[in-house]
Amino acid sequence: MGNHRYDAHCHIFTLKYAVKEIKNMLHDMLCGTYPFHDPTSKALFAARENWFDDLKQLLRQLYELIHAAGGSEEENLNFLQEEAIKAFPSGDLRIIPLMMDIFYMLAYPLYKDGDIQKVRGLKMAQVDEKEYQDRWNEILDDFKTYVQLQKLALKATAKGEVGGNVEQALQIIEEERHVAETLRLKSGALKSTGFEGFYQTGGFCYHLNNLVDLVIKRKGELYPFVAIDPRRPGIIDTLVSGSFFKGDGRFYGVKLYPRMGFHPQSKPMDAVYKYCNDNHLPIIFHCGMGGFPPSTTWKYFDFGNPLNFEPVVKKYPKLKIDFAHLGSSDPSYDWAKTIVRLINENDNVYSDLACYTSTDELKPMKKLWDANPKLKSRLMFGTDFDVMYFTGKVNMQIYYKNFKTIFKPDELKLLMCDNPVKFMGINA
Repeated sequence: MGNHRYDAHCHIFTLKYAVKEIKNMLHDMLCGTYPFHDPTSKALFAARENWFDDLKQLLRQLYELIHAAGGSEEENLNFLQEEAIKAFPSGDLRIIPLMMDIFYMLAYPLYKDGDIQKVRGLKMAQVDEKEYQDRWNEILDDFKTYVQLQKLALKATAKGEVGGNVEQALQIIEEERHVAETLRLKSGALKSTGFEGFYQTGGFCYHLNNLVDLVIKRKGELYPFVAIDPRRPGIIDTLVSGSFFKGDGRFYGVKLYPRMGFHPQSKPMDAVYKYCNDNHLPIIFHCGMGGFPPSTTWKYFDFGNPLNFEPVVKKYPKLKIDFAHLGSSDPSYDWAKTIVRLINENDNVYSDLACYTSTDELKPMKKLWDANPKLKSRLMFGTDFDVMYFTGKVNMQIYYKNFKTIFKPDELKLLMCDNPVKFMGINA
């Protein structure tokens, strides 16, 4: 094995991705095709103003989540590698960046055994460009004011890099001000991605294309996972066609984020599990009580409960699943204990320690590590960059220092080298 270390759970999507996707959500809401609980309901149209408030709040939340990522995906990759070298001067860092599909987080949920809603008779209304532009300006102006207030609040204490990210955010706001490009994309005048067959939105395709380009440009340095939300029309058909996993710019696995509003045992998901099982593709799914949207009180947080995935683990014993975050943000540690039990009982279950931002958070996980020998061959290191980077708790140097404090060098080798290679099924 070479001197390669792996960040088995990170995100290098950018603020521009988020802004583009919110712009597309607004478009679909205006034309009446966004899949709320009942898109044909008259009451839904009467509540239109709430849509704009929701989008304003969502954009603010996304800024808090990823405002460190004002630059490009490649800049984020470079940053992660540079910070890793400071902590480990010998060797290099390879990353497993996970996409996220945020488009349907305001849409109808898929509960256990639930299926995709097909609303008949729904026709897309023509979007008035002036109304679209006016509403988008309203949302962006609200966001701009919020960002400027953040800048003032940080001015006295923040590092220069924080101020720089604020300026990048303000620049992105103006770059994404006009709606004409989105209208051309919706009309089919723009080709958004090389992958066909699924409903394409500007932010999702923007990030997907950038990841593919970066995989080709920086061969062997990153192993991205494609985000699958079963409510995105055609996405499962595209998945099982295999097109995501072919060519030099391929994806290496699937990222699932049930917290967005789909239960792991909803009906469309079995096709995902079967395809990944049959084609030796690993799955990473969010398994922490916290996450995005923030707080442990989010209405769909329990969709990520590891018990929801146990039938899948049993049905597909060769399907490698990373229960990401080892059940973090659970003061009872019940989720973590469930994951450890599943690891001990099965050979296809893994987990990672992404977003453990303090030694106090890591110490209980170390106790589980010491008490469960099999966990030492199944647990992986991850940073959750840049979700955790400007939380006010930690920066990357402290993050690495915490892991070096809690785990011995030979244990770090397992977390950062051996276990990710085994999970991915790749050559080191």
